[in-house]
Amino acid sequence: MQAFPAFSVAAVDSRAAGDAFNGALALALADELPMEDAISFANAAGAMTVTKKGAQDPLPKREEIAYLLMQSQG
Repeated sequence: MQAFPAFSVAAVDSRAAGDAFNGALALALADELPMEDAISFANAAGAMTVTKKGAQDPLPKREEIAYLLMQSQG
């Protein structure tokens, strides 16, 4: 079993976090990312989503997710 660290964000509304995670995971796997990278991508999408209120508007774009991942790697 492997653990994946969560992103530290100021949560506002968690209502779309699971949808964001699942959609981002599907996208990353469709893009043929390795499973570990796909999960990190999905974690970032879920984290970004909870920082804004609502269920559709806070869903991040691919570029925004990539930027958060890049920032988290130092």
